Amino acid sequence: MATTITKSLRQQADSESEPESDASENERAPTRKETIPDSVDHFLGMLLEALKKRAIPEIHKLYEDTFNKLSIDNYKNKKWPSAEAVKNQISDEPLFIILYKELYYRHIYSRLQVSLDDRRGSWENYCMLLDLIISDLEEGQTLSVVVPPQWIWDILDEFVYHYQTYCATRSKAIKAQKENDVKFFKEHPEVYQTTTVLNYLHRLVRASKVEAYLANKDSDDKSGAFGDETTRLLGYFSLMQLLRMHSLLGDYHLAMKTIQRIDISEEVPLYYRIPACHVTLYYYMGFAYLMMRRYADAIRTFSEILVFLSKTSGVNSLSYQYDAMVKKQDQMYALMLIALALSPRQIDESLEKTIRDKHGEKQARLQRGEDLCFEELFSYACPKFVAAAPPDYDNIEGFNANEAHQRQLRLFLTEMRQQQFLPRIGAYMKLYTAIKTTKLAQLCDMDTDTLRDQLMCVMHKTSQKVRSTGAPLDGEPSHCSEVEFYLDGEMVHINAQRVERDHGEVFLEHILKFQELLKKTDKSEKHN
Repeated sequence: MATTITKSLRQQADSESEPESDASENERAPTRKETIPDSVDHFLGMLLEALKKRAIPEIHKLYEDTFNKLSIDNYKNKKWPSAEAVKNQISDEPLFIILYKELYYRHIYSRLQVSLDDRRGSWENYCMLLDLIISDLEEGQTLSVVVPPQWIWDILDEFVYHYQTYCATRSKAIKAQKENDVKFFKEHPEVYQTTTVLNYLHRLVRASKVEAYLANKDSDDKSGAFGDETTRLLGYFSLMQLLRMHSLLGDYHLAMKTIQRIDISEEVPLYYRIPACHVTLYYYMGFAYLMMRRYADAIRTFSEILVFLSKTSGVNSLSYQYDAMVKKQDQMYALMLIALALSPRQIDESLEKTIRDKHGEKQARLQRGEDLCFEELFSYACPKFVAAAPPDYDNIEGFNANEAHQRQLRLFLTEMRQQQFLPRIGAYMKLYTAIKTTKLAQLCDMDTDTLRDQLMCVMHKTSQKVRSTGAPLDGEPSHCSEVEFYLDGEMVHINAQRVERDHGEVFLEHILKFQELLKKTDKSEKHN
C-alpha cells in the first residue's frame, strides 16, 4: 500500500481513536487488559497477512468461513474485541483496522443491541473506507482495498442497511420523546445524511466507469471497470444499492433508471456472482414494477427469481445474511400474490403448487378483494421506507414516525381499490361470449351505471407497459386482461383470451422433470 495513503489513514484512525474509546462498554477505560482468544488472534493475524499479500482466495475463506464460525463460537452474545485491543495486540496497520472495524460493527448490527455511538462509529468508518476507495479510483491508482466479491457486496449492502436503520431509530426516538437520543441526532446531522449516502454511491459508479463498461464491454479502454474486476464490482454493486436507495425513498422511476445499463439480458450477468445481489435486484425491480402498475412485468420478475432460488442452494447458511435472504423469498411470494390478484395470469407450475400449499388462504382472501389482506401483505413485504430529510427538531409535536410507510401504503391501497372489482367482473365475463349489461350488473351486485364505470376502468387498468427485451423501463403498451371485450349499446361482447402453451414447451418441461427425478433416484440408490 502506498506510503502516503497509509500515512493519511493512520492520521485519520488516530484522530478517531478517542470517540472510538467511548463507543462501547468494552472500550471505556478498562480496568484490565482486554483478552483476545488464541483462535481469534490467529484469525486476525492470517487476515492481516492475506490483505498484505492481496490473496483473494485466502481472504474469501477467512471472511466467509472462519469469521462466521468464530462469531458463533466466541461472540454469539457479545462484541468482538475492540479496535484499540486489536491495534495494540495484533497490528495498527490502518487499512487492516478499517476493515476489521467494518466486521466489528457489522457483527453488532446483526446480533447485538446497537448504541448511538456504534451507529456514529460505523458511519465514520464507512466514510474512511469509501473515501479511500473513491480516491484511488478517481486518481487512477491501484486499489488499496482488494477483497473478495462477497465482501465488496456486503460492505455496500451493509452501508445502506445502516443508513436505513439509522433513519428508523431516529424516527422512533423522536416519537418516544427520548431527549438524550434526540439531542444526539440534532448534534450529528452529518451521520447517515441521505444526500451524502447517495453521493458516495454515485461517485463510486462514476469513478468505476461501470456504466460505460456495461454499455460497451468490448471497448479498448483498460481503465476502471474495463481492466479491473474489483473496480467493476464496486461500481456494479453501487448501482444495485442506488436501486435500493431510491426504492426506500419511494422514487420508483428513478430507481429503475439507475439500472438501465444492467446486463439483465446477458447469458451470465454479473449479479449471478453473488446470490444476495441477484435477490436484491429482482426484489426491488419487481416491487418498482408493482408500484408503477406494471403487474405483468412484476409477476414475471418475481417468477424468474423464485424459480431460480428453488433450484439453487443460495446463500452460505453461516452468513449473517442467510435469515434476511429467506425472508426476502417469502416477501416476494407475498408481492407476487398481490400482483396476481390484480392481474391474474399463468405462472410456473412449481410456484402455483407452493402458493396452493403455503399461501392458499391468503390467495383466497385476495381474490375476494379483502382490503385488510392486501394491507397486511403489502406491509409485510414492502421495503422499510425512509423519509429523505430529518425532521424539524424544534417542532416535533405531532411527528409521525411512520409517515413514509403510510404514504406508500395509501398510494397502493388507492390503486388497489380502483381495481378490486376487476377480477370478479373478468371471471363472470369469461363464462359468456355476449351478455347484457343489466345481467352482468346483477351478477356483480352493482347497478348498470356503476358497471359501465367499472368496465371503463377495466379497459384503462388492464392496459400496461410490458417489457420483452431491453432496459427495465423499456416496454410496449399491452392489453393484460384475461378477456377482451367491447360495448355495443346494452350488450357486452367478449373474446376470452385462453393462452395455449406450446406443445414443445410442455414436453421439454416434463422431460426436464423426469431427468431430475432420475438423478434423485440414482443418488438415493447410491446412498442405500
